Amino acid sequence: MKTSVILHGLHNEFTLDQMKACIELAEKYGGSFRHVVTGIQITGIEKDDKEQFISELPDGVTTVIHRGVNSLIACVGKGHCKNGQMETKELADYVERKHYGRKTSHKCKIGISGCGRNCPDAMVKDIAFIGTSQGFMLAVGGNTGMRPEAGKILARKLTIEQSKKAVDILIDWYAKYGEPRERMGKLLERLGNPLEGVDL
Repeated sequence: MKTSVILHGLHNEFTLDQMKACIELAEKYGGSFRHVVTGIQITGIEKDDKEQFISELPDGVTTVIHRGVNSLIACVGKGHCKNGQMETKELADYVERKHYGRKTSHKCKIGISGCGRNCPDAMVKDIAFIGTSQGFMLAVGGNTGMRPEAGKILARKLTIEQSKKAVDILIDWYAKYGEPRERMGKLLERLGNPLEGVDL
């Protein structure tokens, strides 16, 4: 029986050495590559080889988890793109290091875009930061799939530090109050805005 493994690198970026090592692993185990929203998927691996395959992943590359903070996609941001309004790397690094893999009631996807062009499709993530000339806009509760929906805008003109505080509050709230298999957008509908009245 065949299976697949979805890989995750630091805010979905892979170094050349990591990619070379992943290519060598795919060749060794007879896999092929497929890009998916949450990372890189290597398909065609024998199910009996999956655990060994995972144990041989290069440093800095993990498998995607399916319940919890499992996807962070950020564009290159200001300084690396002519359209960038906000720098994205600092916030992406913070979220990745503090929250990636954290258990929540269901998957939690985060998108960070340096401008309104929204290359990482942030508005359809559970938590979205969109750069503007005046700071980040924060939207919560986006979703793709059978019932796609853009997130609800909860805050505007956030600094990077305010954005860090907001994401901490949101993920703590989701981990504490989310019911089994409840996405963040449904929790927002059920309990309301957890940032209301909070001094970010």
